[in-house]
Order: sequence, then C-alpha cells, then structure tokens
Amino acid sequence: MEETVRERIVRLLEEAGHPLSAEEIAALLGLDPRTGAKEVYTHLSHVARTVWRRSGGRKQVFMEPPSCRACGYVFKSLNKPRRPSKCPRCGSQRIDPPRFIIMEV
Repeated sequence: MEETVRERIVRLLEEAGHPLSAEEIAALLGLDPRTGAKEVYTHLSHVARTVWRRSGGRKQVFMEPPSCRACGYVFKSLNKPRRPSKCPRCGSQRIDPPRFIIMEV
C-alpha cells in the first residue's frame, strides 16, 4: 500500500539530519514546484498532532522560525506554519522560510 503525503512527510522529517523548509520537503516528495510548499504547510499542523498522538507525547514537530535576512527579525509568534511575506520591522521581503524536523522531546 502506498504512503499518503502526510505519512511521507512524517518519514522524511524523522529521517532528516537537519530541519527542512516546506520547499525542500515538497521537492524531496516530488510535489508540484508551484504549489508543493503551500500543500506541505497545510499538512504540517495535522502532521504535528499525529506525531504527538502516535508517539504518546515523546516526539514532536519542531519549527525553526522564519527570519528576515535584512534586519534579523525572528517571527516567533506564528499561529500556524507559513512563510511570512514581509518583515514587520523593516518591510523587507527577503525572508528565510521556517524549517521543520521531528525529534524526541
């Protein structure tokens, strides 16, 4: 039986040696380059709940928050995983995307 996209994301994030961006995850899964990252972001909140529940709270999806390349501002208070469009401090659109990995707590 073939794995679902969410199962493939879980496996990829568990086996990754370093945090991955949604764009990197989409590319590694062979998703459409134009819409793949957006699809990954929609799956990540569900993946986080599933990982937590299936591991009995021993594993968790960790997010390295996005940051502005121009001024260094870190987006710490995101309600859901996404790539911000511009920096609230300096207005720059040069934003490093959030990165994700699954680790034991």
